[in-house]
Amino acid sequence: MAAAYFPTTEPPFRQIETKFLADYKGVSKNGASGFAFFVNQSLTIGERQALLTQVGQSQAEIYHLERIRGILDAPKGCGVRLEYLRIPMTEEEQWAFWSSMNQDVVRRLVDHEQRRDAQYQTLDEKLDQVLARTIAIGYALTEQRSHLQRAHTESVEMPTLSLSLGTVCWLHRVITEGDKLPEATRGRLRSVQVWIGASESTADTATFLPVPPEEVVGRLQTLFSWWQEQHAELVGAPRDKVIAGLAEFHHSFLKIHPFLDANGRLARLLLDQAARELLNQSITSEFTGDPIAYYAALREADSGNLHELISRISAALK
Repeated sequence: MAAAYFPTTEPPFRQIETKFLADYKGVSKNGASGFAFFVNQSLTIGERQALLTQVGQSQAEIYHLERIRGILDAPKGCGVRLEYLRIPMTEEEQWAFWSSMNQDVVRRLVDHEQRRDAQYQTLDEKLDQVLARTIAIGYALTEQRSHLQRAHTESVEMPTLSLSLGTVCWLHRVITEGDKLPEATRGRLRSVQVWIGASESTADTATFLPVPPEEVVGRLQTLFSWWQEQHAELVGAPRDKVIAGLAEFHHSFLKIHPFLDANGRLARLLLDQAARELLNQSITSEFTGDPIAYYAALREADSGNLHELISRISAALK
């Protein structure tokens, strides 16, 4: 079910909230399974959290002003802008549009091939034993090629599925380009104990103490193995389950704190990519726009409560 609220003047948040909750009542009345709310107003991540918390994170989607603008500015929004707003596409936008469409075609071809392979397998089971043995040789070769093609497609479109120590070290070096960090620390796992706290704090008084340096490699490898299994389970899973998985992945990486600096930036980069792979959505900068609330959510997660972190991720998705 969808509802829209496009006032001609900027209303107070309370008025938007009243309209949102009133429209949401139609979900149960119409037997709908979800709710999409479109509003031509800017909503902070805190305001979106407040709305989603009242109706359930997995049952509502809020398309606020910045999110709508992002959709229209994306390559796939070019056609809508041209048809309804009479805004023509630039040459660069035309190339981006067709490139995006090409990716969709590739995905459909891969899906078609997978369905075809499944049909072949069903057919093999129905053939008699002698004929099945004859076909199995050729089919095994075809299936092997299809498997390699699917694996190649996944490695390109879902890079977090094949995370490794080498990959995160390379990414760390890339995102710290131009930073005033010692060159010896860029792209290299830390070899000393660090802690987070006030300037005069020690390891005993710190607000957060990451794992010892000798455990970093093992903990990262364990995390990557877990994420590969989790990733496979989250593909096509309910939205709330996916977001919970993203929150756990994000927090687990930060708990390890594998580098001396820029761990937060790298963790958010990985979170954004994982969200694109599993939800086809990105994480906006508002996710950490309020540092106090963000770090409070991480502290809650340290104690085993991921609710606040899940709520912030859900509200920051675009």
